[in-house]
Amino acid sequence: MGEGGKRKSRQEDAPAPPSHRILTADELGLLKVSEVPAGDKWEETAAKQRWGAPDKAQGITRLQVHCPDWSSDRCLVAAARTSGRVTLHAGSDGGDVGSFRAAPPASTSGRSDTSTNAVQALRFTQAEGSHQLLISTATLGGHVSVHRCPLEAALATAAAGRVVQTWEETVRLQTIGDLQAMDVSSSGRYVAVGGEGHQLKVWDLEAAGKAAKASSSSSGAGADGADGAVAKAGEPLFAGKAGKPSRSGLQDLAHVTAVAFVPGQDDKQVLVGTAKHKLWLYDMRAGRKPQAELVWGEGRITTLQPQPDGSRIWVGNGRGHVEALDMRQAPAKISMGHALKGVAGSIRALALHPSEPLIASVSLDRHLRVHHSTKRSSLAKLYLKQALTGVAWLPPLPATPAEGAADEAEEARAAEEQAEDQEEEQDNGRGARGKGKHSSRDQAGARSKPQGNKKDSKRRKQ
Repeated sequence: MGEGGKRKSRQEDAPAPPSHRILTADELGLLKVSEVPAGDKWEETAAKQRWGAPDKAQGITRLQVHCPDWSSDRCLVAAARTSGRVTLHAGSDGGDVGSFRAAPPASTSGRSDTSTNAVQALRFTQAEGSHQLLISTATLGGHVSVHRCPLEAALATAAAGRVVQTWEETVRLQTIGDLQAMDVSSSGRYVAVGGEGHQLKVWDLEAAGKAAKASSSSSGAGADGADGAVAKAGEPLFAGKAGKPSRSGLQDLAHVTAVAFVPGQDDKQVLVGTAKHKLWLYDMRAGRKPQAELVWGEGRITTLQPQPDGSRIWVGNGRGHVEALDMRQAPAKISMGHALKGVAGSIRALALHPSEPLIASVSLDRHLRVHHSTKRSSLAKLYLKQALTGVAWLPPLPATPAEGAADEAEEARAAEEQAEDQEEEQDNGRGARGKGKHSSRDQAGARSKPQGNKKDSKRRKQ
């Protein structure tokens, strides 16, 4: 086989880039990238990369990805840790691009309790027309903070010219104790929280931040005070009440386990899931009572994932069920349906693909599952060994040159140089042979001339 045939066979053997990439997080602090081979070969889905080192003290509780251009060179990954820190990574290779502390500063007077420092919620937000990217976090102890960074600097995650960015804290306030769920409105202005013993409460972050600063300055212990105290937020903008009591007149104990703002409703509608397998839809313009209520399944609501248009909200529970809540006629009528097939284990997180009808889920049985959100069919199921806590979609990597392409180019150049050298040698050889023929002819003529003279002299004598 010639050099051209070898190069062609190498190009044919070069693997194509994966069609989909899925990022998962676990309680040991690892980030794993699972890839789907080109051609959407879902049955061959496998874990291909592992970012970080196992450390249970740095276990990941929440995972979020911000990728507005759907480009691997402009993709930011945020991982919330049990230690109270948020680490930021590049979506292409997991490189570190920054970190900040979400939990309140440790107390210097005596021992401080760090059991409430675990980050329970994490959200990316960007106000319309703003050039700042915001990350809102909430800890188990009810500490809510907002950090910001210039958008272009935060998204400069490409390997070339990558710089670790500094995130500035803009808001820090204390909301409720034993926080279980938090969400931030699309505008980044409102934060909704709930937890064990607490119904839904909504704060205006800007107003709450000003009130917190005023109270901290009046008390003489600022955010950076010696005792590390955090000023309490003022009165919430909205405080929800429980839904209807049971037939016996008993009211469920307050225990909010999931919260989500409904897209497209001017940040005024909030959906709440409870530990008593109930869904409550609040409208802050209509009163403190839920405007719609629905009992679903038998397990606690663990996660809510709205679609961008707000027509559906995907709901997962502790019994391993995933269904969609139809919001098209809300609040007059809401209904569950479109259950996914083949789901098991308590659902820990859901992630919708930004452009395709795909939904990924991770559950307590340590499996990653991918479903077609329209057909409801199961596409992939992958066991990932550790207890999973988060899932997100990553943009596909760009096509890279085939393995050995540089070697092939060098071989091609070497072959061309060798061919040129051979041609030069052939030309030189032809010239040398031509000169040899002319010299031999001259010598033969010189030898033949004396013989002719001898013959002529003999003839004259005769």
